[in-house]
Amino acid sequence: MFTLFLSLIGRIIGAVILATTMTLTPHLSQADPLSALRWHHRALLVFAPTHSDPEFVTQGDWLSQMERGLRERDLLVFRVVGESVEMEGRLLSEPKAHLWREDFIIPRDEFTVVLIGKDGQVKLHQDSPTSEEQLFRLIDAMPLRQQEMGMGRL
Repeated sequence: MFTLFLSLIGRIIGAVILATTMTLTPHLSQADPLSALRWHHRALLVFAPTHSDPEFVTQGDWLSQMERGLRERDLLVFRVVGESVEMEGRLLSEPKAHLWREDFIIPRDEFTVVLIGKDGQVKLHQDSPTSEEQLFRLIDAMPLRQQEMGMGRL
């Protein structure tokens, strides 16, 4: 229970840091919009042309079923649809969608999932929905996650 509480506090702090960085220092966030998360959170970016895209809907359904696992793994989910970016129900500024599409080479009309590790490196880049098993197996095999699990941060 205490671990879950700490994970929730970490997610809140990460979201505040990200929001502050993206709104108060746009010149820094434009160069590397995900830099505020580095060493604190992993990021899953879900790109889709529309909210009704079948793969986007499937990925959303799967993500809603794995909320606890996402928290345990310090994973923040960003939904990039068209030119908007949403994180945990909050709309971020529009220019981020364009920057992220450029950075990760994602055409505006394609579905893509990108996983960014706590080290800021791309760990997964695929054009189909990612299942809970695939996502968590990949994250749990990462050296930093292995350290987290060894410290009792399950």
